[in-house]
Order: sequence, then structure tokens, then C-alpha cells
Amino acid sequence: MARVFDAEFVRRIGTNIDANVVPILESTNEVLPVLSEIDRGLYTTVTLPMAAAYSIATSTVTESMAGAAQCFREMRDALDSCAQDMTDTDEACAKAFGGN
Repeated sequence: MARVFDAEFVRRIGTNIDANVVPILESTNEVLPVLSEIDRGLYTTVTLPMAAAYSIATSTVTESMAGAAQCFREMRDALDSCAQDMTDTDEACAKAFGGN
């Protein structure tokens, strides 16, 4: 009997998230601290509202990138769990109905 799902495809989605999405988000960890260092100089060279806006923006982006990376890691874990559940269910049904 043919399967109507492909657990390996689902697992590959998780692997691709690890390989292609999370590293891009984590690469901002190298750049964002440098941008935050600029904050101190801005307060003496531009207007206070501009400096404050820049500080808030870099802080928000830093938190957003870290949060997005964590969400994608959790998605990968959920996909792996889903694929395992699919495999387990398929095996249980096959066993219950006398299949392989």
C-alpha cells in the first residue's frame, strides 16, 4: 500500500531550516553589536530624537533576529516530531492490519 505522506520530506524541511534559515538569522549577531556601538557617538552628533530612534531600532532588530531564530528552531523540532508521529502511526496501522 502506498503512503500518503512522506516523513523524510518533512524531516528535510527541518534540516533545510537548520542549514539555510537559522544561520542567516544568527549571522546578524556579528553585525548588530557593531551597530549598537554607534549609539554612543550618535548622541553627540545628531539630534536626540534621531539618536533615540536609532538605539531603539537596533535594539528591536537584535531581539527580533534572536526571536526569529528560536522560532525556526522550534519549528524544526515540531516538524521532526510530526514526521516521527507519521512514521509511528504508519507502522502501527500496518501492524494492526497485518502489513509490514
